[in-house]
Amino acid sequence: MARSMRDILQELRKGIVQPVYLLYGTEALLIDDVVQAIQAAALPQGIDDFNYMRYHFDESPIQHAVHEAETIPFMSERKLILVQNCAVFSTAKSPRVDHDPDALQAYIENPAPYSTMILTVNAEKLDERKKLTKSAQQKATVVQFVSLKENECRDWIASEVKRQGSSITSDGIARMILSVGTNLRLLRSELEKLALYAGPGGTIDEAAVDTLAMRTMEQNIFVFIDEVVRLRVDRAMRMMYDLLKNKEEPIKLLFMIARQVRIMLQLKVQSGRGYNLNQVAQQLGVHPYAAKIANEQGNLYSPKELERLLFDLAELDYKIKTGQIGDRTALEMFLLTLPHKVRAATRTHA
Repeated sequence: MARSMRDILQELRKGIVQPVYLLYGTEALLIDDVVQAIQAAALPQGIDDFNYMRYHFDESPIQHAVHEAETIPFMSERKLILVQNCAVFSTAKSPRVDHDPDALQAYIENPAPYSTMILTVNAEKLDERKKLTKSAQQKATVVQFVSLKENECRDWIASEVKRQGSSITSDGIARMILSVGTNLRLLRSELEKLALYAGPGGTIDEAAVDTLAMRTMEQNIFVFIDEVVRLRVDRAMRMMYDLLKNKEEPIKLLFMIARQVRIMLQLKVQSGRGYNLNQVAQQLGVHPYAAKIANEQGNLYSPKELERLLFDLAELDYKIKTGQIGDRTALEMFLLTLPHKVRAATRTHA
């Protein structure tokens, strides 16, 4: 039966361990966390080579795992069998291994009382047309793991920092998501570094994230755009020079600024027509979190101001392409004059 991650963890804390778990989805780190929680509850005396067996579906026939699950544990009340990437539940092609899915189905329908079997599937969905999947949904404990929504990711970051003995400000959380993204493995790695920097009982703030958190080039550009549209010109200029040193093209940065301004304007226009944020995000083909950030940025501008900025950016693009101005000079000029342009537009359309 389908269950939530929270319900399963609460059960495990009480020492309740189910005979068969089917854990599937795209958020591998959360799956790993639950696997570890099941291990701790099923084998409280610790993992040993006799009562904890790991198999990979691409390498070992599934019937070997079934046979091991049916074998009585050695000097222990329970044994644990983990089968990784059990693709037989998905639409993925079977590896070149002689699997017997019928043996697995028979076991799921009548599991050994002294064993716990964990089946993980690296797929967004299960193939519900298969008889095996239907059996698992009826008899096993099935949990789906999908990418966290923005508010869930915020809660996860706060909980992770607390687990590491520190705290983090709301601005620090927002900066982490903006700088690092929502990949939980990368977030955990960066939070461990930040918690070590803050020390036991210390606080991680926005400045600490800016100083220490690693960013991909894509995230660097995302943060740069955020600094630009929030009119933090000094910080934007410093980031621009860093990006240029890393071989980013000025014309690309101008294009990214124009794209963000266009999204901000479209959000204003469409929300004025009664559409909610998620509907507009879907129309624009952007991630809901990116739309939320753009909406917050857009609150700093009027529609006329955004239209004026798009006009100025289009004019700069024309001058670059006709050789009237260099692309780097155009980018620098746009950033340095941006606050003045916004104030001028405000006065003109007041």
